Amino acid sequence: MSTLDRLTAEAVPTRPAPAPKPCPWSQQQQDQHWHDLCHAVGTPNAKRPTHTQPNAA
Repeated sequence: MSTLDRLTAEAVPTRPAPAPKPCPWSQQQQDQHWHDLCHAVGTPNAKRPTHTQPNAA
């Protein structure tokens, strides 16, 4: 096998496929993530915080 043949037989790196576009998490995914976080920090029964809207005057 010639040097040129060995060179052309090498794998040429290609660009990977683009990452999928992120999508919002489902409620079930959010709940599981919160549960996993609480378990990781040692507070398995912590309540999830709620988002409150400030009063518009």
